[in-house]
Parts: sequence; structure tokens; C-alpha cells
Amino acid sequence: MVIENLQLGKIEKDPSQEWGFREFQKRVDNIYKDHDIKCDYGPDTMLAKLIGNVVTLTHALRKTPNESDTISRSLTNVFVWTSTIANLADIDIQEIMKEKFGEGCPHCKQMPCLLAEGKKCEEPAEPILKINQTTIPMSLDNWQDHLKRMYSNNYKGDLIQSMRFCSAKVSEEAEELIGSAYADIDKELKGVSFDSVLASSFKSEMADLIAWSMAVANCLDAKNGKYSIEISLKEKYKDGCPYCKSPKCICKKEKTFIEDLKK
Repeated sequence: MVIENLQLGKIEKDPSQEWGFREFQKRVDNIYKDHDIKCDYGPDTMLAKLIGNVVTLTHALRKTPNESDTISRSLTNVFVWTSTIANLADIDIQEIMKEKFGEGCPHCKQMPCLLAEGKKCEEPAEPILKINQTTIPMSLDNWQDHLKRMYSNNYKGDLIQSMRFCSAKVSEEAEELIGSAYADIDKELKGVSFDSVLASSFKSEMADLIAWSMAVANCLDAKNGKYSIEISLKEKYKDGCPYCKSPKCICKKEKTFIEDLKK
């Protein structure tokens, strides 16, 4: 079996080959941009695809919580569709993650979060300790480790229950991301354009979605010994689309459930 997503044990890798969010966004853009244009995948379709894959991840964790490969495949799909949306909206994921999580928990302003110490997550009265700018994570593995240290409370106790909880939060954040894209009912009825969703709320919800997706990855890491979302994505997408096996995707257009109902 080709291990495309689950990595166990010590990992040795060349630092020059690390993938950060920017490298991953470029890879996704190179593979799927022409395909998505040809298939006329607009913002509404992309958001629907994201929700569909989030639901698949939640379903996998509910039905087959011990099948790490299945969970990892679903998780990588969530990352890809989030990146696709970010590309279309011209959002730099590294920047929004740095802004919200780069210097510690956005709520208590601490690194690690006060929850990791069994305290209430709230901004303390005393001055906060900022992280030096040189320590801001760059690679996906750096971000996974950064968030693991920030929110270690998510990976204690029953890890299957922890994964299910984190997956539920991914679903919640995906819903909030979509909600922030539709400012009012008129826009909802007309459909969404990413030209109008660059408000801070949309970017903030996207950062939360990615952070909770990383939390699922960290649950897999805690449960299985070593899991790297960076290596999972590299193995799956380094040569192009993993489904049609082409450097630039030539997959047949897939319809959403709603589009199928319109037949």
C-alpha cells in the first residue's frame, strides 16, 4: 500500500523541501485553476464542495474512527478546498494565520493558551508575553507543532472523542465561514462573489477553520505516534491531481447535490 497520508515514526526531511501555506496554495492553483474555470466552479460551488468534504470528514470520524488513512484523506480534501477558496478570494493563508495565531491564542493572548494550563481562556490583566517574530511558523509542520503547543488541552484523554470534537468545530467554522460570505439575504439569493468577502470576518473564520483542521491532524498525531499534514498533502498532490493522475487536473466536472436535483 502506498502511504499517501499517514506517517508514523521519526520523519527525516530536507528543510529546503518544506511546504508552507504559500507553497501549498501555489500547488493547488497550478493543479486546479484551469479545471475550475473550465467547469465554471464559482464561489457558491466551492463553498458547497468545502462543506461536502467537511461532512465526509465528520462522517468518517463517527463511523470509522480507527481508520486513520480514511480520516487523513478526508482531512487533506478539506485543506485543498479551503486553499482553493483562498486562491479565488486572493487570500494569503500564511498572513491570516500569522495575524490570528502567530503570537499566541487570540483570546487570552498567551502561548500556550491558558486552557492548556487548566485555566479559563480570557485576557489576563498583566502584560502579555509576545512571541519573537522570528518564531512565527512558516512550514505546515511548523504550524501543526505551533498549534499543538498552543492548545495541548485538545489532545488529552479519549483521543477518538477529541477528534470528533475537533471535527465538529471544523464543521462549525465552515458554516460560519459561509455565513460571513453572505452579508444579507439579498446577497444570499443572488449568490456570493469573493470580490465582496475580503472583510476581516471572512478571513478570521477561514483562519479558525484551518486551525481546527490542524487540531484534527494533531489528534491523529497523538493517537498514532506521528502524523504530518504537510507530508500527507505532499504525497497526495506532489505530482498533480491524485484522481486523474494529471499534472493539471482533467477530471470530469462534478455536480453538487443541489445541481443534481435540478436535472
